[in-house]
Amino acid sequence: MRRKHEVVNGKHISVWENKNCFDKYTVVYLDEVDERGNVQYIGMSEHPFNPQGFGQHGEMKIYNVQYTGRGGCFDKRIKFADLPADCQKAVIQDLTD
Repeated sequence: MRRKHEVVNGKHISVWENKNCFDKYTVVYLDEVDERGNVQYIGMSEHPFNPQGFGQHGEMKIYNVQYTGRGGCFDKRIKFADLPADCQKAVIQDLTD
């Protein structure tokens, strides 16, 4: 299965920007696919650590992160470096835990 991804801290991730959503950014962790075909992700606003911001973990089907069609879940793929600093920090924390 071909997936759009990059490597951060030795882990494969896919980073997305969503328009008109409170959880504007989604980072999908691609290295562990469970027996149901699900992967973990974090959805977040620009300031996931702020009490008025948003940051929540969940799971989704791996096919939602494929090249073709992107599963209709995301608007645009972006680079990890394009995430706001607080979003990068949240992802780094996940990848080092």
